[in-house]
Amino acid sequence: MIDTTEPGGSDAAPEPAAAPTAADLPLVAQRAITAPATVDRAARTVEVVWSTGARARNFVPALGLITEELEMSPNAVRMDALRSGRAPVLDTHRRSGARDVLGRVTAARLERGRGYATLQFSTAADVEPVWQRIADGTLRAVSVGYRVHRYEPRPDAATGETVHRAVDWEPFEISVVPVPVDRDASVRGEAPQGAPAVAIEPALPDEDPPMPETTPETPAAPAPSAPPTPPQEPTVTTTPEPTRVAPAPAVPAPNLDAVRAEAQRAERERIAGIDAAVEAARALLPPERITPIRAEAIAQGWTGDQARRALFDALVAQGPRPSIPARPETGPSHDDPAQLLDAMAEALAARAMPSYQPQGNGRHAEFLGWRPSDMLRELLARRGERNPPRNPTLLAERAFHTGSDFPLLLAAAANKMLLAAYQPAQPTYRQIFLRRDFRDFKPHRHLRIGDFPTLLPLAENGEIQVGTMSESQEIVLLQTFARRVRVTRQMLVNDDLGAFTDFASMIGRRVAEFENATAYNLLNSANGDGPTLATGSAPVFATGAARANKAGTGTPLDTATIGAGRAAIMKQRTLDGLPISIGQTMRLLVGPNLELAARQATVVVQASETAKANVFAGFVQPVVEPLIPANRWYLFSDPVAAPVYVYGYLNGAEGPQVTTGPVQGADGVEVSVIFDFGVGAIDWRGAWFNPGT
Repeated sequence: MIDTTEPGGSDAAPEPAAAPTAADLPLVAQRAITAPATVDRAARTVEVVWSTGARARNFVPALGLITEELEMSPNAVRMDALRSGRAPVLDTHRRSGARDVLGRVTAARLERGRGYATLQFSTAADVEPVWQRIADGTLRAVSVGYRVHRYEPRPDAATGETVHRAVDWEPFEISVVPVPVDRDASVRGEAPQGAPAVAIEPALPDEDPPMPETTPETPAAPAPSAPPTPPQEPTVTTTPEPTRVAPAPAVPAPNLDAVRAEAQRAERERIAGIDAAVEAARALLPPERITPIRAEAIAQGWTGDQARRALFDALVAQGPRPSIPARPETGPSHDDPAQLLDAMAEALAARAMPSYQPQGNGRHAEFLGWRPSDMLRELLARRGERNPPRNPTLLAERAFHTGSDFPLLLAAAANKMLLAAYQPAQPTYRQIFLRRDFRDFKPHRHLRIGDFPTLLPLAENGEIQVGTMSESQEIVLLQTFARRVRVTRQMLVNDDLGAFTDFASMIGRRVAEFENATAYNLLNSANGDGPTLATGSAPVFATGAARANKAGTGTPLDTATIGAGRAAIMKQRTLDGLPISIGQTMRLLVGPNLELAARQATVVVQASETAKANVFAGFVQPVVEPLIPANRWYLFSDPVAAPVYVYGYLNGAEGPQVTTGPVQGADGVEVSVIFDFGVGAIDWRGAWFNPGT
């Protein structure tokens, strides 16, 4: 681009000049700026450079204000989203509505440290103005939206600062923007392969003629101003033969008026680009910061992209602003209502449960001191309401209207608190019960040991024999358990959600305890013999040939009685008459009365004599449960190898689920906890019961 202004001069168009002299003539003539060569108007596509990994300042909640650089190697960039064909093309990273989607990314690749993509724009009427600006070359800047999964901090030897290099990150959308952070992220304007290159004008014909060649046979004449020199001893000088350059082919002289007009047009376009960057920055920077940058940009011949970079640096220098992210293309937008609601739910959970460990990017800290009414007002504002009420009473009325985000906020907070209390709990019944989830609420029949037919030898060219599979007669049912708590308008007006937070934080632990109690109620039924099975019409544990898995009389717990129980289990047979598999370890289930004896019988002892060693150490693991009464004790095989009792949830949805709904006849919302859980007995072969003494 040709700069026709003097340093510090005005950006107004210059006055028409007189006929140029040879000294005024430019050495290079440039082609006029046209529409980008990669634009396909018929297909409504254009090729862009969406990132070069340029270094920039960025505000990351977990790290604060950092200098960020994007690694553009294939090992660092997760390209699945951009290559899926479903990645959107957005208007300035906005995601508040369907109209913000301008098109989609149809192809994407990495090449020589840059990201390239093909964008296809919609034919919708509201997209047409943006597409026309891109097609005619007016709008060229793009920006990528991405998530960073891992940074590598590296010191910069030149500046001494720490640069956070994103070595694992994922682009998921490309936006058309007026002011990019990466100045080289733009619509590709180069001509396709095979297009003629821009002609570079040779030296003009009026320039000074070349000096005559100097050869050894024709010495050069001395300059007129050189003083005479006294005679000296003769010397011999060898002059190398100069390289002769073929003269450039003659070309027609350029149209000087056209060149000057093009230079003036290019200068006006340069200043217009600077002014466009200035206008976009007026909402972010005060006028006293913008005016000097504009003057310097015009005087120094900056391009519009260089002016944008200077304005962005000035914005970073004045510090981060909470309402405006320093780099808008980094991850999900802070204006996304779903992200905002999740951060508020994290804040409610952290405030109600001191032991709660918040998840996410740390944005919840912004809302730790907020009242629920403050959160509701912010949610209304982010949904597009221009002047949400400040009065708590009016806000409470809006909280329970159809479409309000407040019930979703309560459900999200309750889920976080409930799972935080439920997941760490490890009921002991899970060590001896086998988990088998339920598809639905119909009666479920579970396969037992030997229900599948035994494999038979297959001779060469032989036929695979048909076997029969027994149908289990034992049925296990899935049941639904639930509780609820009501959040009323009065509670919201008074900012009193104590009952709700107490309910949500305690119910997780209560559900885990309920599971454990339900399982052991089944096991302890019939004085420890367990429920009656359909097979044999006898309880799980019984003496005699029908079961042979219960001691005839109670005996103390020691290695001898453990050995007797282990031997009784190993003598059991499957439905096909084969020995059962007991697994690598067995579980010794006892109550508090026998904890000491159980641990003494299974602990590793360094003994010099075999008779004094605990032979079952490592083979039998003690399980102590307060719900086992008296001196009873049980020996269970590995539940995967020989299951006796089973438990499960609906469709693998482990743990309780939280739902919300309106309160009939009153302003409020009910937060309900629903828990689908089932336990049952399906066999007797893998366990032994001793009533104790």
